[in-house]
Amino acid sequence: MSSHKAISADRRVVITGLGTINPMAGDVPAFWKTLKAGRSAIREIRNVDLGDYHVRIGGEVDLPENIRDYFKYPKMIRRLDRYILMGHIAGIQAFRDSGLKVEGIAGRCGAVLGTGAGGILAHQENIGRIYEGKMHEVSPFYLISAIPSTGTAFFVQDAGLKGPIFSVNSACATGNHAFGLSVMLIQCGMADVMFAGGSEAPVNAPGLSSFGNISALSTRCDEPERASRPFDADRDGFIMSEGAGVLCLEEREHAEARGAKIYGEISGFGFTSDAHDMVAPHPEAEGAVRAIHAALDMAGLQPEDIDLVNAHGTSTPLGDRIESLALNTALGEYGGRVPVHSTKSMVGHLLGAAGAVEAIASLMVFEENLIHATANHERLDPDVHLNVVTELTDGSNVNHILSNAFGFGGMNAVAVLSRYRR
Repeated sequence: MSSHKAISADRRVVITGLGTINPMAGDVPAFWKTLKAGRSAIREIRNVDLGDYHVRIGGEVDLPENIRDYFKYPKMIRRLDRYILMGHIAGIQAFRDSGLKVEGIAGRCGAVLGTGAGGILAHQENIGRIYEGKMHEVSPFYLISAIPSTGTAFFVQDAGLKGPIFSVNSACATGNHAFGLSVMLIQCGMADVMFAGGSEAPVNAPGLSSFGNISALSTRCDEPERASRPFDADRDGFIMSEGAGVLCLEEREHAEARGAKIYGEISGFGFTSDAHDMVAPHPEAEGAVRAIHAALDMAGLQPEDIDLVNAHGTSTPLGDRIESLALNTALGEYGGRVPVHSTKSMVGHLLGAAGAVEAIASLMVFEENLIHATANHERLDPDVHLNVVTELTDGSNVNHILSNAFGFGGMNAVAVLSRYRR
């Protein structure tokens, strides 16, 4: 007998659990505390030997001392890539925070956890052995450490989820794509609960050199805490960071029936393609504009209904200008007045995990009625026409947040997060 329910766009999807580990903190409360304080997590990289490479700063994660508490089989900790470990920690945090009991409903609970790059370090270590002629020393866990689907599969194994599961891989748009696909699975009746988000571990020699050699990364190595400067006239590139973020998404009536705490609601999303370039965004922000319009249309909102934008805001010279153009075009004159901030100014760019971590920062606005500042913003780029939030600000009137994520290859994913109203 099928476990599917009838398709219905009226099946509202709320958020009932949060989890993160990132350069700023090892859980959601500590992450939010640090964001409110405006403290950057960017430092000189200490866990990777970079020699004389010109990029030496990033956002590194210190795995928790109690890491074994997150794993049913702790022996796997030393066998799996960091992207899997961090995604698992964030997923288990979200699972525990949700208070969900899966007994009897496991087939209605699933997960879409994504990654932009998968197990980079696993590739580096094991391919090195292959080139040295030591194939017999290749780890038997190399394959599962490297592939993008393992993070999802490993998490659901521990959590006992037996509904739809898969991985999303769409560069920096991954997290928002995971949210939208999870919402669709709930609305089409295939699940009642989905865990969604992203994980990334690119702070290593392959990750840093690949982005550094296309001049995407900041070289402000003498002042790392000030290097990520979204929309500032003196920005020179983004900061590579690692970490993970996971949200528990749940059909509203299902969540209310079990008395779950509700952080907010995903009321709309829009996915588009630039079909323009493998790295550069469309010069007229055409795809990003359509994604914003689609998200607003799904949410049933007008531009003026958006009270805050959590920008993609990477701190790259071109990317920030194009995002400004996208907001000014999609929202019209209001695009220059709506408050805009960038979480990346303090945590750096977590690539496939960025959208999920930034969604958590947005949901905290609803929790505490505060908007965190954009750090290091001293002088607005004259080509950027945005109202950038530069200090901790009252958020009691924020009901709808537009969260942007734009990835290499012209992948645009925009979500609307709304304050929960019955």
